Amino acid sequence: MVPFPEERTWAAVAHLAPLVGYFLLIGQVLLPLAILFLGPKTPFVQAHAKESLNGQISYTLYGLGLFLLALTVVGIVVVYPLALALLALVLWNMVRGALAAGRGEVYRYAFILRLVP
Repeated sequence: MVPFPEERTWAAVAHLAPLVGYFLLIGQVLLPLAILFLGPKTPFVQAHAKESLNGQISYTLYGLGLFLLALTVVGIVVVYPLALALLALVLWNMVRGALAAGRGEVYRYAFILRLVP
């Protein structure tokens, strides 16, 4: 069944809202969570909101790990290229997820922990 245009819009926003959330302390996680709880309760929107939430939680944990590595073990010179690669992966998955939602397809982020079932 093809999702309605409003559902596709909500699903795309679930993927792109964390871009705004990065300017807040933990908004990249809170915005997909808000869409999960306050947005339309259709399976399509819920699936995209959960995927975005899982991705943002995972990428936040990866970034925190890189930050701790930079402070303690290997230094910023080694971690900097890894941080750039993580940033590219985050942006890639967010844009691809939003485009898939706009087409009415389901998208799965790469390299994430599936914490929210």
